[in-house]
Amino acid sequence: MAVNPTRMELLKLGKRFILARRGYKMLKDKQEEILHRFLKLIEENKGYRKSLEEKLVNAATRFLLIQSTMPEEILEEVLIKPEVNLEATISPEKVLNIPIPHFTLIQKGDFHIFGSFTPPSLNRVLDEYSEILKELLSLAELERKIELFAAEIERTRRRVNALEYILIPNLKETIAYIKFKLEELERGNLIRLKRIKELL
Repeated sequence: MAVNPTRMELLKLGKRFILARRGYKMLKDKQEEILHRFLKLIEENKGYRKSLEEKLVNAATRFLLIQSTMPEEILEEVLIKPEVNLEATISPEKVLNIPIPHFTLIQKGDFHIFGSFTPPSLNRVLDEYSEILKELLSLAELERKIELFAAEIERTRRRVNALEYILIPNLKETIAYIKFKLEELERGNLIRLKRIKELL
């Protein structure tokens, strides 16, 4: 074992061992907290996705009903008219020191169509689609959060394992080796001192 068995080295390794144990405890707590939040996000995602799918099916059904009652050329004409610009902005947020992107949808213009051939039900469906669009962005944010949490769980798990199965056992072993060598040296010194006393 390539280590200098001195009291100074023992002191240094003792401090490293305490830090490693403390770091292990902190990482283990962090891992548990991330995992707890990750499982909550999975549940939230399931419910959110199901609700959004239902809204999409309902809006599509209503739109198909409107489409069946309006001539195709008129429907195309009224749908081309609204000028809406959509822009998604991303701002970073930190959750448990994990950078999470927060998406915001900026809408300029109006989806509403006004005209004698436009049934009010069409505007209601367009409003629904406008809301669905915002919710789709929220779903994308939630799913990205899940991906980032999963990656962080894996990273933290690797660090915890490295401390638990490599660093801490190695430090324990080295400390035990130095203590053994120091005791051996002490015993050797005591024997030499006894011999010297006997000779004197």
